[in-house]
Amino acid sequence: YLDPPYNQHSYLGNYHCWESLVLWDKPETYGVARKRVDVKTRKSAFNSRPGIGPALQTVIERLRAPNLIVSFNDEGYLSRDELTAMLSARGHVQVVEIPRPRYVGARIGIHNLKGQKVGSVGRLRNVEYLFVVTDRPIELPVAA
Repeated sequence: YLDPPYNQHSYLGNYHCWESLVLWDKPETYGVARKRVDVKTRKSAFNSRPGIGPALQTVIERLRAPNLIVSFNDEGYLSRDELTAMLSARGHVQVVEIPRPRYVGARIGIHNLKGQKVGSVGRLRNVEYLFVVTDRPIELPVAA
């Protein structure tokens, strides 16, 4: 199962506890959540439009799993067609579409640092794609 970052928002700050446990490097931290200081400066190819395609392609090529599920959002840097083409080299690709509410900012609006509403909300829903890659077609449930 792969759930890669699909836009400019980094996952590093969300998984800082796990990374620190695995590395056991006792890093300098900041804030109430005690996040690793390096999450402020470290960048991932997955968080850039030109970098995500090659980075994800490398991960997919190096996996030795017989089956693969990739979760990706319709607002991501790669389109459904691009991902389908990339995954087709591994086998038969089927896609399950799951309508979802967008992130909390889409519901409460866009605010500046003073708490004043400064932007308008776009759409309130998006689609999460589950790309299921197997050696042959399988019966998949319909998303609720």
